[in-house]
Amino acid sequence: MSFRREVGLGLFWVAIATLASKGFSLLRQLILARLLVPADFGLVTSAYVAIGALQLFQELGFSSALIYRRNDVEEAANTTFIVVLVSSVILYVVAWLSAPLVAALFRNEALVQVLRVLSITIVISAISQVPMSLLAKGMGFKNQVIPEMIAIIAGSVLSVVLAVTGWGVWAIVYGQVVTSLLTSALVWFFCPWRPSFAFTRRVARELWDYGKHMVGFQIMVFMITNIDNAFVGRFMNSAILGVYGLAYTLSNLPATHLSRIVGQVMFPAFTKVQEDVSKLNIVFFKSVKFVALVAFPVSAITLVFAKDFIVVAYGSKWYLAVLPLQLLTVYGLARSIAVNMGNVFKAGGKPNWLLYIATLRLAVMAALLYPAIRYQGIYGVAGLSAIVAVVDFCLSLFLTNRILHASWKRYVQIFLPMLVVSIVTAALGHQTYLWTTGLIHPFLSMPLTGGFALVLYLAIMYLYDPEVRMVASQILGGALREFRRMRIAHGQSRV
Repeated sequence: MSFRREVGLGLFWVAIATLASKGFSLLRQLILARLLVPADFGLVTSAYVAIGALQLFQELGFSSALIYRRNDVEEAANTTFIVVLVSSVILYVVAWLSAPLVAALFRNEALVQVLRVLSITIVISAISQVPMSLLAKGMGFKNQVIPEMIAIIAGSVLSVVLAVTGWGVWAIVYGQVVTSLLTSALVWFFCPWRPSFAFTRRVARELWDYGKHMVGFQIMVFMITNIDNAFVGRFMNSAILGVYGLAYTLSNLPATHLSRIVGQVMFPAFTKVQEDVSKLNIVFFKSVKFVALVAFPVSAITLVFAKDFIVVAYGSKWYLAVLPLQLLTVYGLARSIAVNMGNVFKAGGKPNWLLYIATLRLAVMAALLYPAIRYQGIYGVAGLSAIVAVVDFCLSLFLTNRILHASWKRYVQIFLPMLVVSIVTAALGHQTYLWTTGLIHPFLSMPLTGGFALVLYLAIMYLYDPEVRMVASQILGGALREFRRMRIAHGQSRV
């Protein structure tokens, strides 16, 4: 299979699974937000701050090193499996013992049991770490995403059922545990590799030499993305943290989902062309262009529909999330486009640059968060996050250009038309929503007019950009061929 087709199929399958599973997760969140209170979401957010801190040391960068590695892959996989499993058990014990201290930090005794139950996902997820990495390394994304999609749907259904029957915060907790459990169990049906439990010290040292930079970077990223939650939870309360967490989650839909789609596929893809700078340049700008093609309109629609969406979909008890949602959307947009820059650093043998950028960003956040939250509350925190994200984005562009020998003009040519068209179509979509107020129920008119804005944007970009037309044709043709192949295979299996 050609490199282009490998990447195309990888993006196709990850995109299909992500849209399906995350769409289902968003529906779950809408239902749970109606059934539960902000404090329940704040409690789970607090627990995940602690769990996320521990998970930084779960795989020690070995998973990225395994994907990057060219030789002794079998030995590396077995060594990684043992390291991840042992470290995960240790981290679970630490989480259990430290739960009272974490509860004291967030001034919420109920956090003890929530944290102790949720932390079992550290051990559960360790079981699937290596098979997931090997599937990504071999560009086997179809087999990687199916178990994740099934698990998310099952966990979401369980959460909603438990919430309806009055389980409160435990509806979220048990749903997450079941999701993790199913993912780790199902992936083994799709990955042929089986561990031999052989540990090779030499290979472990080599994996650590690469992975240590990733650990440092992951620590910095975790602190950057959670220091705001920690400050809000510490200096305000669980209800406000729940509101802020909702705004962060919604605003980062493009970042979280596009980053996951593109990051999963493009890092393994970049490693295949890491020695050819001209080819790496072409692959990078194509991926950036098509991430931005989706990220810009989604972010613009989120900005203009924020107030109406929060009030209609979540209810007036979540109104405080409106302005943070709008401010954090800028943060999410920058993050979604910047994901491939980090992949260029890793594939270009410069993972230490990720650590340097993250360290600088964390220093700025740590210095300015307290005055921001003291004088402007969660609005100040959201605004600070947006500003720092834009600065970080510009610095990442500069360093990416050093590896790819690219110019700033290239980015302007890509981003400017998308920015202008997305703003115009989002504004037109929102105006259409206001015109239909009183004629159609908001639950119906909002997705229709938001969808209208997105379709109009894509239509204009399709007519404007020949490359968009070409790729759209390739994706459609590839999808039709894949479904035809699956139908033939299914027919043969029946015979």
